Amino acid sequence: MRAQSFDAVLFDMDGVVVDTERTVSEFWLELARAEGTSLTPADLEEHVFGRPAAHTLSALFPMIPESRYRNVYEKLEADNRNLRYTEIPGASTLLHGLKGNRIPMALVTGAQHWKVTEVISQLKLAAVFDTTVGAEDIAAGKPDPQCYLLAAARLGARTDRCLVFEDAISGIAAAVAAGAACVALAPERRRKQALNAGAVAVVADLREVRFSAGTGQMRVGSRLVFPFAQRRGRLVPARHA
Repeated sequence: MRAQSFDAVLFDMDGVVVDTERTVSEFWLELARAEGTSLTPADLEEHVFGRPAAHTLSALFPMIPESRYRNVYEKLEADNRNLRYTEIPGASTLLHGLKGNRIPMALVTGAQHWKVTEVISQLKLAAVFDTTVGAEDIAAGKPDPQCYLLAAARLGARTDRCLVFEDAISGIAAAVAAGAACVALAPERRRKQALNAGAVAVVADLREVRFSAGTGQMRVGSRLVFPFAQRRGRLVPARHA
């Protein structure tokens, strides 16, 4: 872990704040069946989790012409709007704790803004994040670092003083490429892959993360500690939808 302190925390959404891996997988697996093909767990890991829908379609569904993409997007939106979202264990406690201690935070996702709005509404997180970065805000999705560079800029923070929480390998790669420290949420079977991608630590969920107002430190797991800068005020980010 780096010696300098941190200023801000950037959170991926799917798989970090909200539990959507099963429902996301089901949508794309069903589309594959309808198109007469199949997807492997490796396909999901590399081209679905943490990836924009346009990438998934181009990488895994070459039989679908771009003229049909809009129809797929509409089905995806309809599918997601009917979901009842469940938080990743420990998410609300950590997020509200950081907010109460005036730590700047951003939600950084490859999802479109309508889904971000729905997740934030259902989980009652509207007042938590200082800014959000979604699919419409960037030209290239993860593993391109553009999303994290933009989030840090909106918060007025240097990326090397940002701590990122990610679950997908593409997201970890994006955070590392941006120059941020990244903590991965991953099951034991993906632990080695997450570390190889550049994560500095791996946890099962956010119950393993604690922020201490008294020390200004975030503890990850049983041993790793990230110090946060002690300020009288806080960074004053530009607010974005």
